[in-house]
Amino acid sequence: MKILVIHTAFIGDIVLSTPLIQRLKDMYPESEIDYLTLPANQSVLSNNPNLHEILLYDKKGKDKGIKGFLRVLKILKQKKYDYAVIPHRFIKSILLAKLAKIPNIVGFDVATGSFLLNKKVHYDMKKHEVERLLDLVEYKGEKIPIRIYPAKENFIKIDNILKNHGYFENQEQKLILVAPGSQRPEKIWPIEKYREVIKRLKKNKNYFIGITGSKSEKELPLNFPDDKNVIDFRGEINLVEFGALISKADIVVGNDSSPVHIASGFEKPFVIGIFGPGKRALGFFPWTEKSNVIEDNEFYENNIVKIPKKRHEYRKDYYKGIPLISAGRVFKEIMNHLEI
Repeated sequence: MKILVIHTAFIGDIVLSTPLIQRLKDMYPESEIDYLTLPANQSVLSNNPNLHEILLYDKKGKDKGIKGFLRVLKILKQKKYDYAVIPHRFIKSILLAKLAKIPNIVGFDVATGSFLLNKKVHYDMKKHEVERLLDLVEYKGEKIPIRIYPAKENFIKIDNILKNHGYFENQEQKLILVAPGSQRPEKIWPIEKYREVIKRLKKNKNYFIGITGSKSEKELPLNFPDDKNVIDFRGEINLVEFGALISKADIVVGNDSSPVHIASGFEKPFVIGIFGPGKRALGFFPWTEKSNVIEDNEFYENNIVKIPKKRHEYRKDYYKGIPLISAGRVFKEIMNHLEI
């Protein structure tokens, strides 16, 4: 059997789909599973032993417009898939599968173009996003963890960077990763508050603080050039190398973005998410018991953020509660778990 997963959303969404990939392989161990996604998401899927091929749809770049759509469609037609699973809730993804003449297509009932699906699955707002994705294959069993797969060379690179800064993973030393960015600016906790937390942490020379993020996030004013125990990884490592780094961390703290979801797939770190108020109710929170979400629920209650029954939408002022979260509260949460 040849299976295609189509998901061209943000990196965090792709990370959350890795249990779905695992379940598909468990169900159809002899199958070939391909994954169609954006170029930016490729690294987080690399080395995944359950995938046969990662196909790229650069819909904002070289594949923009109808010519790009047709280029990708031609490739899908040639592959002759038997089954398509579409977590992405937009008509273009469903159209690709339909026009590629894939005989069995499953997706969500809230998707635009859901009338084109062979099977519509209810998008249950009461569940975690990972559980909703597993509903696409009717899975009700034990929890399947998020997984990304760093290679040996990824671990070697991370070890060398850490050792150059004096971090040798001894019992006294602690590694705290801070992920201050997001592809959506409204999700970002104020940078000056991240800065305050880092300033307080770096006073202890046994605490090593790694600032993570993309190359573009280097513009965020979190530079500590005179402090050897503050390591700036922004733009220096890719997402799979980031996974190798996370595997060594004691704490990962960040916004509602891909780093906290990637961190959920590793056993060691405690994950602290700084989220918009009530975000837990929407099903996007760390997929691990070793985690806590910090949110301003008073803002959530007072501003009547309504979650529609059928659509995954919320008011734009939803994230205005994030700046209300104090640096002291986040620092205290970090220290609580460092001292355990």
